[in-house]
Amino acid sequence: MITLPPFLRQLPHGTTTPCAGHGDLFVPDHPSPPASVTDEARDLCAACPVRAACADWAISTRQPHGIWGGLTPEERQPPRQRRRPACGTETGWRSHRMLGEDCAICQDAHVERQRAERLVRLEREHREHGGSPTGYRLEVLLGLPTCALCRAARAAYYAGRPRAQRWYRRAA
Repeated sequence: MITLPPFLRQLPHGTTTPCAGHGDLFVPDHPSPPASVTDEARDLCAACPVRAACADWAISTRQPHGIWGGLTPEERQPPRQRRRPACGTETGWRSHRMLGEDCAICQDAHVERQRAERLVRLEREHREHGGSPTGYRLEVLLGLPTCALCRAARAAYYAGRPRAQRWYRRAA
């Protein structure tokens, strides 16, 4: 015995749907039927008096195959909600950057995190090396006055390196 979906019971007695007798068209043997078959099924669905009820039933019962109410299995899938990371987090800032969006909350939080990380690195540089070119650079990035040890380490580093020729200093 075949159990009729409830939406078919809405039809007046003796009335049939356009899909009656076309089962192979609406639930084909092949998992991904050609576009022509899908289009033909959709055309028949367009004239169906119970089209909306058919689509609702297929969505609610999660029918995995076939054309129901003019919808393919992919179209019957619920829209996937992409969870956005919370604003004020590093992943939120990266998400906004990736999408080309400006978010003042995320930007401010990112700048604060970056500043805190740089302060920790500067403290470590001073503790481990006393002064270094890296410490000098961190002090400049943080807008702090440079310490004598970092300035001296930077000067020593660059003193041993050859200077590149400047375009305005031509060799004779």
